[in-house]
Amino acid sequence: MKMAPDIYGPWALHGTTLAPDGSTLYEWDADMEIVRRDGPPAVIISTKGGASGGRNSRSLSFAEKFERQANGSWRLRYGYEADPEHDATASHEFFGLSQLLFSTDLNHAEGSSCNYNGRYVIMQLQAQRL
Repeated sequence: MKMAPDIYGPWALHGTTLAPDGSTLYEWDADMEIVRRDGPPAVIISTKGGASGGRNSRSLSFAEKFERQANGSWRLRYGYEADPEHDATASHEFFGLSQLLFSTDLNHAEGSSCNYNGRYVIMQLQAQRL
């Protein structure tokens, strides 16, 4: 089995939240940190507010799965939930599932996410290594 690549560190994340018909509801930006640890990497996302009402939020990953794809790229799948220790997310809960497919040069990633528990939305994700 091939050793997992170094994707750790800060990333800029851009999200597009979609309506049921696939049109754009709003766009948002976030800081994404991919953290090294034993096993698959952890993901911490801190949104920057914006069109979604100006609220910031912070989510923490769980149950991560990091796999090499047949074309040599890597896919990271993970669940996420609101960080109860963060001021903006302490008063409410949300959770979801995300996946990111990293380019073979490991500088870009694209994927999707779905959010549950009050904000039932689908999102397209684009990440750029900083």
